[in-house]
This record gives sequence, C-alpha cells and structure tokens, in this order.
Amino acid sequence: MPSSRRRYLRGCVATLGLASAGCLGSNGYIETSPIGTETTPELEAGTAAHKQSRETEPFVAWQQSLGSPITAPPISTGSGLSVGTESGTVKSFATADGSQQWMYDASDPIRAQPRRVGNTVFVVSGKEGLYEDHIVVALDAESGAKQWTFSPGEWWLELLGATEEMVYVGTNTDAPSKQGRTLYALAVADGSVQWSGEIGDQYEGAVRNGAIYVASYGRFYAYDAETGEKRWATDVADYYSRTMVATDDMLCYAADVDETHGTVIGVAADTGETVWRHDEGSVASTTLHDGTLYVGGTHVAALDPTTGEQQWRAKQSGSVQQAPVQNDVLYAGGDKIRGYDSSDGEQRWTWEPNVDVEGVVPAAVVSDTLYVDSWTDGDPRNRFKFAVDTTAGTKRWAFDVGSNLTDLSVDENGAYVAAADTVYALE
Repeated sequence: MPSSRRRYLRGCVATLGLASAGCLGSNGYIETSPIGTETTPELEAGTAAHKQSRETEPFVAWQQSLGSPITAPPISTGSGLSVGTESGTVKSFATADGSQQWMYDASDPIRAQPRRVGNTVFVVSGKEGLYEDHIVVALDAESGAKQWTFSPGEWWLELLGATEEMVYVGTNTDAPSKQGRTLYALAVADGSVQWSGEIGDQYEGAVRNGAIYVASYGRFYAYDAETGEKRWATDVADYYSRTMVATDDMLCYAADVDETHGTVIGVAADTGETVWRHDEGSVASTTLHDGTLYVGGTHVAALDPTTGEQQWRAKQSGSVQQAPVQNDVLYAGGDKIRGYDSSDGEQRWTWEPNVDVEGVVPAAVVSDTLYVDSWTDGDPRNRFKFAVDTTAGTKRWAFDVGSNLTDLSVDENGAYVAAADTVYALE
C-alpha cells in the first residue's frame, strides 16, 4: 500500500482503541483503471452453504464465488449487488437470490467500492503502483453496458461524491500534500468535465446544499458544486478521517487542535470560519441524524451542530460513526453495543458478543435488526459479523468463515459481506 494510502488509516481506530466502521475491512483502501468489454453470462442462484463447513446456515440467503479476490466490497444498488475484483471484473447479482445480472470486464483491478447514481454505477479501475493511470468507468445499472470512461492521466483516483447530475473525482499521488491535486466535476450523463479545481490528497468528500466539501491532507476545500467557484479553503492540523459531516449551514469534523486530541470543530459552510469547538474529551467518530450531531470517543454525546451546544453526554466511551438513529435509539459501539435514548442519552440496553473480539461497531439498523461489524488486534482482524435483535437486545446470529471479511453493506433486505473471492447475503 503506497504511503499516501497508509495515512488514511489515521482516525480509523480511535485513541481509546475503538474501531470506526468502514476501517475494518481486509481490503482497506482500494484502487482502479482501464476499460474492457461487457458480457452478460448467467449464473445459477447463489447457494446458502457455509463456505468452510459447507453446512447450511439458515441466515445465509445465498453466496457466490467470483473466481478472483474481491477488491471492491459489495454494495447494494437497489435490486442488484455490485462487486469488483482483482481480475478487473464488476459483477451485479440479484439481491433476492444471488443470480448474476451482468458482468463488465475492465481488465485491470477494480479499486473503489461501486457507487450508484440514478441508473448509473461508477467504478474506478487500475493497476497498483506508481504512475499507473486509473480510470473512472460509468456502467448502466440494469445491463452493465459501458456508458463512458474518464481518464485524466493520474495514477490514483477517488470517488468523492455524486448528485443526480454530477460525479466528483479527486486525483492523488504518493506524496501527501495539501494542494496540487485536482477535483473534477463530471456530468453523469456523458462524463464530460464541467469544471475542475485545486485540492490536496483526499480523505473524503461530502456534497450538501449546493456545495462539495473535500477533506484533504492538511486542508479543507469548499466549492460550488454546480459552477466550481471556490468558496473557501482552510488549514486543518490533524484531521480524524471519516468524521466530516455537513448540514445546510455548518461543516463539522474532529481534529487535533493545539495539542488537544479529537476536538470537534464547527465551521460556517459558506465561509469556512470556525464558529464553535467542542473539546470535552477526545472525539474520533461522528454521525448526523435529524438535526443532531452525535459524537463518540472518550464519551458519547449529542451536540447542536449549529452552535456546538452539548445536549446530553453519556458516561461511557463508544463509537457512533455510520450507524443511524432508529426508533429514537442511538446505537454506539466499543467493548459492547449500547443503545441510548437519542433525546436524553439514557442507556436503554447493552449487548456484548460471546466470542473473542476487541470491539464491536454498529453498521446499520433494518426494522428490528442491528447488523454489527467487529474487530480484533490479531489476524484475521475483521472476522466476525453479528445480527442483534433490537427489541430484546439478544444475538440472532454470528457469521464467521475463519478469515478476513469486508465491512457490512446493508439494505432493506439484509446485509452483504465478502471474504476472499466469495460474497455472502445474510438475512
């Protein structure tokens, strides 16, 4: 993994050793490149056998082998599940039964988790190594047919955000910098460059209220999402990856400030000027729900994102990134899962796995099921997945194939995960 990719792990594990969702997968950060041809072979519906023991697990709806190591974790794109491989194939499986809907061959490894906008699925392909130009490919979500490609002659590309009209792509190099990289706004319809602007090596991007925000190495950038007019840029000392969230008026994130670890900062969305700071304890994860900013680290708390005012604070440490509030309950991870009343922070219930893991991380809630990632210090680091009944606070199942798994991808039908060359659908 190039040095510029290693730095992205900063913030994936909080200072307390709490893992953040999205940092657990064995695939870590993935890359992308050239274009191939489209084919649409048919496969039988996926089987429901456990990969190692071959015993049927009642919660495994189906599984499919792709014949090549999975480098772009599965993600639901509606009725289909898109997955990318080291050999350069992108495959779409029916979420209902695992039958293959289509396949696209890019020839070079798929480097980024597919992203769907409308009827288009975007992927990045390319070889790993210096000066290997990567390519963005736009595929028809229903057929897998190639619609267009974008190749700016850069060796590392990142998908930073998308709207119905535009997809935003950043360039990177092996030497981290706060400037000298390029943000491209591409038309979803045909891939034409609508505008471009300068940024630094990126952690992530967010599109909100007509703006595209980019968290890059040492500096944040804000551009008008439609015109490309630069709104502002501000230096950030030591940003905690995956903590940037945006409202219509504010951009909030965690960073080290004046030797204070994990300070939450709120800046005005239109100017980038700092409006408030929250430095009670160390924050390493954030999530935004229904006008409230929830933070996790040495404490779990709820803040007003506009003023930074603390609405409540729990006694326990925990991580809140990614998992939403469901039925007025905030789910936080750590040594165990804790459910808090989202209005006042009162702890409602806890759940702790009975296998040897260092921490558990809420992935998503569907109806009355909480899907849970986990992590350990040793290998395989990301081995177990869980489903927990949110009503009773009890385990429904534990999934384990004895090797590293990708992070869970969840939709209204269930959860999806991959190990080696196989993708699994879990109910």
